[in-house]
Amino acid sequence: MRVHTKKDHKGVANLKLLTPLAMLTESVIILAIVWSGYSVFILKDFGVFGENHLLENLQALTLLAVLTVYMVSVLQSRRNDRLLCVFFVWLTVGFLLREVDIDELNFSAFLVQWGSGSGRNLLLALAFGTMVITALIRLRFYIGLARQFLVSKPGVMTLASGVLLIVGDICEKVSFTHHVFFEEVFELIAYAVLLRAATLLARYPVEPKAAI
Repeated sequence: MRVHTKKDHKGVANLKLLTPLAMLTESVIILAIVWSGYSVFILKDFGVFGENHLLENLQALTLLAVLTVYMVSVLQSRRNDRLLCVFFVWLTVGFLLREVDIDELNFSAFLVQWGSGSGRNLLLALAFGTMVITALIRLRFYIGLARQFLVSKPGVMTLASGVLLIVGDICEKVSFTHHVFFEEVFELIAYAVLLRAATLLARYPVEPKAAI
């Protein structure tokens, strides 16, 4: 039986702060969406959903928060689902690199090379390929872990985030009035839901049934 130390209890208390921080972020996002809707439909100001404006900048900031929370999970000790957390770190990096135009920012040539275009694709392929090889070494364990994750609260919220991203992608491809606005809004909501999923995963590690 594991003995819980003062350090463990302090870590749990710190993790509890993630939920109110996520709720604060969600409140800011809700206010931003309401203001953006008012700007578009009442004031006829369409700049809010333009490139590098309010909605896109909030998406990038939310993804940075998501990435930070997943990194917290990766760095936690005694987690059997660490590879799962690493997967979501790299998935969030992929989302972030998609939302941020690295080549238009004042970054070094090295970061631009690996953060955009073919360099970004190669980087992500190497990361996910390494994770697949690692999972194959303990295939039965990770299949069980994946099953438990999909029926857990973090898993359900992650799936919900994916559905919202698909709806946003449909809005981008289907032409209707202000379809870009709805695309950006659905993506922002999706990242907010992913943030909540990340906070839940940080607080409640996933365990396969065989490991319980």
